[in-house]
Amino acid sequence: MNWRFSFFDVLLLIGITQGFFIAVQIWRHWSNSQSKLLLSFLLTVFNLLCIKILIHTTGLWQTTFFRYFPLPFDLAIQPLIWLYVASLTKPHFRFTRDLLWHFVPFALSLGYSVFIYGSVWPVADLAGKDIIANHYQFNTIKEGEDLLSVLSGCLYWWLGLRLVLQYRRWLNQNVAATNYPTYAWLRNVAAWLGILIFGLAIAVALEYFVYTGFRPFYYWQVFFVYLAVLIYYVGFRGYQLPDQQTAGAAQEIIETPPDIVPVKETKLSPEAEQSLKVAILTALEKDKCYLDPELSLQKLAQNITANPSLVSTVINTHWQKSFRTLINDYRLEEAKQRLKDPRFSQLSILGIAYECGFNSEASFYRIFKAGTGISPKEYIRRQSPPNGPLPQE
Repeated sequence: MNWRFSFFDVLLLIGITQGFFIAVQIWRHWSNSQSKLLLSFLLTVFNLLCIKILIHTTGLWQTTFFRYFPLPFDLAIQPLIWLYVASLTKPHFRFTRDLLWHFVPFALSLGYSVFIYGSVWPVADLAGKDIIANHYQFNTIKEGEDLLSVLSGCLYWWLGLRLVLQYRRWLNQNVAATNYPTYAWLRNVAAWLGILIFGLAIAVALEYFVYTGFRPFYYWQVFFVYLAVLIYYVGFRGYQLPDQQTAGAAQEIIETPPDIVPVKETKLSPEAEQSLKVAILTALEKDKCYLDPELSLQKLAQNITANPSLVSTVINTHWQKSFRTLINDYRLEEAKQRLKDPRFSQLSILGIAYECGFNSEASFYRIFKAGTGISPKEYIRRQSPPNGPLPQE
């Protein structure tokens, strides 16, 4: 057998090594966190899928031991990605037995692959193994599995993207606490994954309906390098997420939003709508309710004795903003005023941020930079007289 290692194979080996390392680290520290456990499974399964590709590209497929070696994990990746997204965005998510049906196609594929491998195992030569495998329609079934994996990818990609968008919509309309994860990175991953699936679907369609009998392998190589980057990026980001089960009740709230019972919206007369707008303005500008770091739409509505759904509608209509954006805009303006006020000079920048309702250092700096284009320290420097004292960090 002639061993051959291409640049693609080297990338796969590096990715497999890193992937297993991250998976082991996550497994060692998963502490009953559903998202961490699913992320560890996702990385492990993807690594096994990479090994399957490596068997073909390095020539191991031409050995009797690895010929038809059962590693059919093509249909396991898609539901695992969706379940991982669900564990991050759905309240009180738990992996239960009723979710196992998502892995039925994978289980059937695995059973078939094990059957083929067991059937060809006693045969010593490769040609004899191929004859037995072809007798059981191996190539035809695997082509069908390739097509099914693409269709499955499209389905679970849409389900996962919908979960992320629903979560972010809920967050923007109901929560002003800045320590809730926005999962912007997860939305971006979904977008890049959608591009990948779309391109792969076109390639498979051309393969099956245009270039009949011609099966180029190069786009599968591009597919796996692209997918590997996304999967391992998800692994790094997921590993960095705080463990909701061990960081206490507050962190559990951060990781999983509380269940919200939708309230049926009723129409308001123009007078009632104006009255509700005035009540919201009073709560914001006179009572400064935004200084409460745990302020939510429900809490604001309770304080002004109003329907949460109507409060959200009035905010969206009159301010053209989501509840979360409106509250953080007020917090940002309050922080800007205090940062240039000598009466608050004894406080650090972070101390002022916390007093203004921000409860996350990272989100404060991000929101401040987005709103002003500069950092808080640079903002104070521009407000201070020459050679004046600089603020504490």
